[in-house]
Amino acid sequence: MGTRLSSRYRLDGVLARGGVGVVYQAFDLETSREVAVKVLPRSLDRGAKRERFLREAKVAAQVGHPHVVKVYDFGFYDQARPFLVMELLHGASLHRRIQTVGPLSISEACSMGSQVLSACEAVHAEGLVHRDIKPGNVFLMKALGVTAKLIDFGMSKSVVEDTDPITEPGRILGTPSYMAPELLVGRQPDARTDLYGVGATLFESLLGRPIVRPHKRVEVTFGEVLRRENVRPSTLRPRIPPYVDDIVCRALEREPDDRFADAREMRRACDAALNRAVDEGL
Repeated sequence: MGTRLSSRYRLDGVLARGGVGVVYQAFDLETSREVAVKVLPRSLDRGAKRERFLREAKVAAQVGHPHVVKVYDFGFYDQARPFLVMELLHGASLHRRIQTVGPLSISEACSMGSQVLSACEAVHAEGLVHRDIKPGNVFLMKALGVTAKLIDFGMSKSVVEDTDPITEPGRILGTPSYMAPELLVGRQPDARTDLYGVGATLFESLLGRPIVRPHKRVEVTFGEVLRRENVRPSTLRPRIPPYVDDIVCRALEREPDDRFADAREMRRACDAALNRAVDEGL
């Protein structure tokens, strides 16, 4: 604590530790603004982890959108180890919100879904797919209602590339319980892959549990994803209306061609569902 990066960013406390870096609450001495600084520790500063960290910095800065975490700066410290300066988000991840408070209301879930899909539209417009949309990567701001930010672009990929140069051949990247089936059989992701992730996130936000429960053996989780039958959320939470069931089930179709055509189409469906849910007091 108290370390200064580039003589500008004072690290004041640890906010989170993840697979690719440590996030600190920090203070920007030039702008007198609180920020979040993500640093890559020495133990991770090599190979694919370094490349994914650099990718996150590039992609998040490239996609400027109200529902995508803002990136302010990027630099290197201590013999060229990278750090990333982002807006300091006040609130909690959707995953944390579900764990501590429980499922969202119907209207809150529709609002959250619409906002994440709006972020996806911006990401996809840049020729990118996020590849890891899940409750842990949706941050809910402390504000009136639900204000969502899409975070963590370390797994993102250009859809114009035939292969991912960072990924080893035969290796599957992502969070197993939320991965679209096509990723598990070696098919290339596209925008509809992210729609599956949004569908899985909506399912969990409505029911308080993942659509596929993780198993300690990852191959078992993969098998569950591939064999899973589409379940209407209302069978588990009867108050969920059919028009919300339809959105979730369509997003979670096994074949990408059976999902929404793009994020805009799914967002419009969420917006229409939100209006109906508000009118019905859900």
